[in-house]
Amino acid sequence: MKKIKITQEFLKFIESYGIMGVAIGIVMGQAVAKVITVIVEALIMPLLEVMLPGNKWQEAIFHIGRINIKVGLIIAALIDFFAISLVVFFVVKYILKVKVETKGGE
Repeated sequence: MKKIKITQEFLKFIESYGIMGVAIGIVMGQAVAKVITVIVEALIMPLLEVMLPGNKWQEAIFHIGRINIKVGLIIAALIDFFAISLVVFFVVKYILKVKVETKGGE
């Protein structure tokens, strides 16, 4: 009896708080992030290495006394962030556009 009640409460919790939607969003977000990361690492970074002087710009280090600031890694992370942000922006913009068009057509 107790097991059935807990199961019912759990299912009610999942339904009422939209947990499945959040879980799906997280999984899809991780999948998109992997694809974008590969695109950045396999396409954008090699193009930048060709265009920028020196092939090892991601290994650039700025020295201040005994402190080593890995400027190349910071720049690479920023490029990765902006690429992911742009993709998310365009996907959300497209979804909102389709949503508006669907509402207008009803």
